[in-house]
Amino acid sequence: MQLLKLICLILLYIVGAFAYIICTVALVSIAVFIKVAALLLADKLLYSIFIIGDLFKGIEIVELLNILIFAILGMGFGVATWLLYPKLGRQTSAILLIISVPLIFISTPVVRYNLWLQTVGLEEVISPNQAEKLTNSFLDKRVGNQGFIGFYLYTAQFPILPTKKVQMDDLENFEKKVNSKFVQLIGIPPTFVTWLMAISFWCLRIFYFFIAAIATIAHFREGLRIVKR
Repeated sequence: MQLLKLICLILLYIVGAFAYIICTVALVSIAVFIKVAALLLADKLLYSIFIIGDLFKGIEIVELLNILIFAILGMGFGVATWLLYPKLGRQTSAILLIISVPLIFISTPVVRYNLWLQTVGLEEVISPNQAEKLTNSFLDKRVGNQGFIGFYLYTAQFPILPTKKVQMDDLENFEKKVNSKFVQLIGIPPTFVTWLMAISFWCLRIFYFFIAAIATIAHFREGLRIVKR
């Protein structure tokens, strides 16, 4: 009888583990989907607005959704601990969240990078590999890094990306034109625009990540409290 109970208990925990995996994968997938969908929607409807759209793109306004997205993620992981062995549930969810939060947070810039490569390819009528080589050469000259890292560093300093080779070759003139839009909107001297953008955009990225982390932790604890009840 005791052996039967032990077998049933083991089977119960195995089923719970599979259910936990399904739930957590679904939560991460939903979080990424919402972030990517919001970015694509903003790219079509919000970022295309004259002058203001460039500002919204620079401050990555869609990242404000992090409050909702990571609140759902934290709550879901907290409640999902009910499916695992009590002593392991909390630790497992905490470790997975530590891994998942940065990856989910970085998903939108990754999508933006790939959209940029596609746009460059379409504008220059070149293959994806050629577009990647062209952008890598540009990023290497501008920030000393290629690929996504170079993209992330450049967009932290300057929000608008050149999509044509002629713009990349004459970057100084391209950036001056973009800066003039911000001067018209904000009304500050052009000499302060580049300096202000670099500081502001990095601070905003740190702020958005801080929001994501706090929302996740707070709602993860709330999820654990729900399980205890």
